[in-house]
Amino acid sequence: MKGLLIIIWVILFISGCSGNSQNAVNYYQFNTTPAITSAAVPNGTLLLKPVKLIGVSDQQAIVQVHTNHSVSIANFNYWSEHPKHMLYKSAQQMLSSQLHGWQIINARVSTTFSDYFEVEIHVNDFAGHDDHGGIISGNWYIFSSKEGKKNLVKSSYFFKSNALKADGYQSLISALEANWAALNSDIATELEALYADK
Repeated sequence: MKGLLIIIWVILFISGCSGNSQNAVNYYQFNTTPAITSAAVPNGTLLLKPVKLIGVSDQQAIVQVHTNHSVSIANFNYWSEHPKHMLYKSAQQMLSSQLHGWQIINARVSTTFSDYFEVEIHVNDFAGHDDHGGIISGNWYIFSSKEGKKNLVKSSYFFKSNALKADGYQSLISALEANWAALNSDIATELEALYADK
């Protein structure tokens, strides 16, 4: 009987600890709406390289940059997967939906194409910010490959910020997603212009 009471007490204690809302772990991700496009003969081919996260943002915990030059790492608020993977999948989806008739291929997949564009995105900041809301910054690079010769044809530094519409992580995630969408829209516009000038 005494053993049974101890087991019941342990179960109640564990369930009470896991139900503590102050220490609940929350996971976040961008919305995913698959874009399904196909063309017998694609307008263009894009090889999308893995997104590179540089510095403190290269982790699963959500990051906050403060105006006093300090950085906070969330203890109980995380991305549902490493953000470089989430950003990559999101970029694939966003570029597929904007580049109509293009085929978007993971650059890790071996291909036999001789004429294609390649995009590489390096992200320095992917965080909340005391003054700017959600921020994302870094550089993107567009390469053109023709007949086995690959050349850098365009590159740009980017800084996107978006004020939070409310306090809290949910609003921060929405701001960061809007910034990422704006960045991918810029890249799609550049790719369409480069393709038209070929």
